[in-house]
Amino acid sequence: MSPVVVDAAFAGAWLLPDEHSRAADKILRSILGQKLELAVPDLWFYELMNLLVSARRRKRIGEEQVFEAHRLIDTIPCRSYEQQTPLARDRISRLALRFGLSAYAAACIELADRLQCPLLTFDRDLNRAASTLGLGQ
Repeated sequence: MSPVVVDAAFAGAWLLPDEHSRAADKILRSILGQKLELAVPDLWFYELMNLLVSARRRKRIGEEQVFEAHRLIDTIPCRSYEQQTPLARDRISRLALRFGLSAYAAACIELADRLQCPLLTFDRDLNRAASTLGLGQ
């Protein structure tokens, strides 16, 4: 099974009705069908919770939808990777500085680079950086 790194913005299309995407749905079906292995940075879950809480605060979703999304996340098989080693932190910082990204975005690129797999994102800057490294969609 081939790994794929999915950032929180891409996964948001699975969770937020107003961000629905056929491309994201197709990837989710491949993950659920065990055709792809979802690989995520260990802080991915916090990013998803933040995305959901922010959507609720902006009245984009109801409170119950936050917890429905949690239940959906729990059904998605994934492998979480720790990035707390000095080497990983150094690589994340270098990637963030090189491409002008947040540390979180750079963590996604670091993981995709480490696994030598695609990084799926809807973020233009992150996608551009991933493409530069040969990790684009």
